[in-house]
Amino acid sequence: MVKAVVGEESRLKSVEDRLSHSAVPSQVGLVIGKLSPISDRGLVFDLVPTPPNDAGEPACSIVDSGRDEKKKGSKGKSQTDSSSLFIDKDWVAEHARQVSRMLLGGVKVLGIYIWINESSFKNSSVILCQTVKGVAEAAPLLETDWSERLLMHISYSPRSLRPCDFKMGKVLASLQTFRCTYTFDLR
Repeated sequence: MVKAVVGEESRLKSVEDRLSHSAVPSQVGLVIGKLSPISDRGLVFDLVPTPPNDAGEPACSIVDSGRDEKKKGSKGKSQTDSSSLFIDKDWVAEHARQVSRMLLGGVKVLGIYIWINESSFKNSSVILCQTVKGVAEAAPLLETDWSERLLMHISYSPRSLRPCDFKMGKVLASLQTFRCTYTFDLR
């Protein structure tokens, strides 16, 4: 089981800044990195947003289930937010399948991230679990079962980045690069 996650500081800060400056109320995407079963640690290299589907619709959106009536009481409490999240689970799973085919060198799709406010996140646990399970089935890890996936919540209200025990660091420097050149003589 992964007990700690270390994210590439430069990439994740730029993703967080891009999301905070955008006008989108929600976004879903893939967490790309490596799991280390020996040290119980996950390394997150990047967050890849899921593109719009073939119809041009976003992969996720906030669904307003209506607001509850004001609670009757002497203090006049405010309305309760009952909005939840809609995710095109099949499209996110297909995105995970395609991205996992392109990754090399032990780099894998580790799970999903979600950019949404805190209350909508709390109201959407079922759809999030179904989406993570779909991604796990579409892009399997040989070392672990589907329960070993990451769900990273980036909240904009209040602004925070919260998966499990998360730290920022320089993890891309630990990767090695190999370049192969082939010469063909076509006669």
